[in-house]
Amino acid sequence: MKTGYGGRIRYRTTTALTLAAALALPLILSGCEDHSPVAAPTSTLPAKDSSTATPAADPQPTIPAYETELDLSPEETEAVEGALVAFEGYIATINRVFSSGGKDNKNTDQFARDGSLKSLETEAQTMRSKDQYMAGNYKFYDIQIESVALPDSDSDDDAVTILFCTRDSDWSVVAQGEPLPSVSPQGITMQHVVTKVDGEWKVANQYLRSKECADA
Repeated sequence: MKTGYGGRIRYRTTTALTLAAALALPLILSGCEDHSPVAAPTSTLPAKDSSTATPAADPQPTIPAYETELDLSPEETEAVEGALVAFEGYIATINRVFSSGGKDNKNTDQFARDGSLKSLETEAQTMRSKDQYMAGNYKFYDIQIESVALPDSDSDDDAVTILFCTRDSDWSVVAQGEPLPSVSPQGITMQHVVTKVDGEWKVANQYLRSKECADA
């Protein structure tokens, strides 16, 4: 794990690779240069049967722009990029499953495991039973990489801790047919722990880090 801190560094990925096959992206709830997202490397993504994919349902994943105070090695940078692909896929899964009222709940484990997967499935079941859905969209901004752990032992999982901001005014769980309530924007800070198990990065746990976050 990197323990040394330098000046704040903003990273962007510089490689944009066309995916060799159509990919499934299930959708879920939680410097001074151009930092636009770019296409994710094919090696970090699970393949899908192209006969079942559509552009609308299976958008090409990206690696979101991020900042960190860590002095990342090439191996750690690669780990961060893999974790960010899973992070974006997890957020997309939140939006798909919850906007459907928990009914569109296929492949919820593609980008989630452990506590995050259980939370997603439990909330989806609750929405179905209460005839609710998520109005609006769960969004993120100001991504920060807090830590990267690449243990030497095979018994320990690689892990990346991601902090990000979201606004609770962008989404709300309401009764079916009800619109998104109009409330004052309030930024909060979330923490996601993304782990690599058997070669796959997935969001394992998520926490409310702070009820405050800088606006953007």
